[in-house]
Amino acid sequence: MDLIKLKSFLAITELGSFSRAAEVLYFSQPAISAHIKELEYEYDTKLFNRIGRKIELTKSGEALVYYVESILDTFEESKKAINSLKEAGLGELSIGTSSLPGAHLVPEYLSRYKLQNPEVTFNVTISKAVDIREMVLKNKLDIGIIGSQDAEYKDIRLEEKIIDRDEMVLAIPNTHVLSGKEKVSIFDLNNLELIVSFKNTLSRQAINKLFLKYDVPYTIKHEINDKAMRIAMVQNGLGCAFFTYSEIKREVNSKWFSILRIEEETLYRNIVLIHLKEISMSPTVKSFCNFLIKAE
Repeated sequence: MDLIKLKSFLAITELGSFSRAAEVLYFSQPAISAHIKELEYEYDTKLFNRIGRKIELTKSGEALVYYVESILDTFEESKKAINSLKEAGLGELSIGTSSLPGAHLVPEYLSRYKLQNPEVTFNVTISKAVDIREMVLKNKLDIGIIGSQDAEYKDIRLEEKIIDRDEMVLAIPNTHVLSGKEKVSIFDLNNLELIVSFKNTLSRQAINKLFLKYDVPYTIKHEINDKAMRIAMVQNGLGCAFFTYSEIKREVNSKWFSILRIEEETLYRNIVLIHLKEISMSPTVKSFCNFLIKAE
């Protein structure tokens, strides 16, 4: 049985859509449909029902999910076992990353490592930091590269190492009264109108901590979780917002808005490398971890 058929089945199950599964797996939708038809022929049963535009598993499909996950997990474990016998710089690295480092920092890390080790291949998963931690703990990923705060809970089963620090700066409209300055006191930001992300984000927690520490009040003008929209709103004069510098480097260089740094404190988002403590790493995983640590 071709494993890609099983991957197609699992992708449709998780995404609830043939078209989205096709996008994720880089197949055409007819090819994905053909994979499922072949599986249904092999098992002699229907695996999905279409209810309007919705896709649902049949009872047979529900029963198959556990076995497909088990087969694919076993296949990944076998790949890791073989990779562990290869020399450093060969084989595949499975990396999990949260969205911020994944979009702005990890591609540079991979590019520089690839220059030294052209034979290595990367399998990258982008998800929330908490999900990446969980996948590393379950040994579904070799390593994770995620954003983290110093005070964040650390799991004793994971080895964690800061490999980079991304400075947080305040983006302000070019028309703002403080525009043109490079640094300001936190007290100059009294009653600042801020555009912020949702409460449970690391950046929101860092902002709250900063203003509380100096007892400086601020006003939440808008609460928006989409980074691109927050950037556009600052550019259009609708408020100010904190970002890590790597997130807005292009916009700053294009002079879409101005940035300020705080005199009293420099804020950073730590970029952390995580992996299981009690596990034998392949030479390539070890090599890549050492590369990241030395680059810090």
